[in-house]
Amino acid sequence: MPRLHRPLFLIMVLAALLAAALPAQTVWTVDGNALGAMTPHYLPSPGYPVGAPGFTGPAPLPQAAALPPALFPAGGVAIDETTSRVFTTDGLQIATDHHNLYAPFVPGGLLPPLAPAPILLTGAPLTGMGADPVGNRLFVTDGGSYGACTLGFPFTLLGPAVPFPFGMPPGLRLTGIDYETSTGSLWGVDVAGNIYHWMPFGPAIGPQPVAIAASPLPMTGLAVNECNGPGALAPPFCSTQLLGYHVLVTDGGQIFDALNVANPPIPLATPAFPTAGLAFSADMQYLPGVGLPPIAVGWLGWQKPQNNGIGGANALRLVGAQPLTTALFLYDFCPIPGGLYIPASGETLWLNPFSATFNFAPLVTDAIGQINQPVNLSFSLTGFTYTGQFALYSPLSPLGYALSDAMTFTIGLP
Repeated sequence: MPRLHRPLFLIMVLAALLAAALPAQTVWTVDGNALGAMTPHYLPSPGYPVGAPGFTGPAPLPQAAALPPALFPAGGVAIDETTSRVFTTDGLQIATDHHNLYAPFVPGGLLPPLAPAPILLTGAPLTGMGADPVGNRLFVTDGGSYGACTLGFPFTLLGPAVPFPFGMPPGLRLTGIDYETSTGSLWGVDVAGNIYHWMPFGPAIGPQPVAIAASPLPMTGLAVNECNGPGALAPPFCSTQLLGYHVLVTDGGQIFDALNVANPPIPLATPAFPTAGLAFSADMQYLPGVGLPPIAVGWLGWQKPQNNGIGGANALRLVGAQPLTTALFLYDFCPIPGGLYIPASGETLWLNPFSATFNFAPLVTDAIGQINQPVNLSFSLTGFTYTGQFALYSPLSPLGYALSDAMTFTIGLP
């Protein structure tokens, strides 16, 4: 291993030295027939070059479980990454839940009750939602009009709703809407897969529709990938991931790159029609590394979604590990393709210690087997990507260190 031990905060300092030019993280779907859980789908990254089903499986949404099924085209889901809150609607009510992926690292706390969904111009149930944490707004649509309400309970409209006027063919309705932080614009999709782009309460951006996502099934949701917008870093030089996947839409069976029809769709882990929308979050993607080590290696992650800007204060976490043990956080731009499997212990090493860009940070678990290393991501560059894995000192392990799972993370805009 390298002789140089660098403090963890230097991981982020490295970003300022990189040349700029598009990685991706996680989109979540909710089954419209059962709103009590959301399912992760990994977008292409250094760890999953063509995308994959999420390693952790569905995340429960207890508040949303109280909602009745969303009758298509009603339903929507949005994530406020600065507060790790998830908003789910059946069209008539909105539920608020904690982003369960971060539950091992942050206490949940009390949540507000179900709230009536705001009523827009057509009076129909909501068909889509998209969060704008910077403006503290939740954009909502009823298929024929849209508006902005408070980003959280009681979801009060912040101004009058307006009709959607930008070239939607007669008889079609929007089924997805999302806000793009990098441009301050809105994206939408209708049931036929027509993609629209416009400024909030302002003009359309170019001729409409700007693209068409083709599917024999109606489109049920749209999400904008905030890790690879304008001005974001390119993927690491070592990554073989597919490029694109900036605006995503789903038909309940697959997730499509709305702006690049040449990119293959990503199958949903559990196809469901109708899905109650699509939401993006800059969440860590996990790579399985734990085998049968002689000590507890715990569960690694971040305290909250990996965003810069507002809400960028974060922390690298490890919970449930061996107390008072040296823990090296191994990190590099890209993992070993496929990992290095260790038959003696069933573990997988994901970082190559002979890579020129490999490094590690020495840390120590506390008396209850946790690490809580504050890392401020506020000034990190959008698109900055790393893969990390903990190695805990363990003389009885084949490598002398027991390995945790690994994670790939990409910094996104809130």
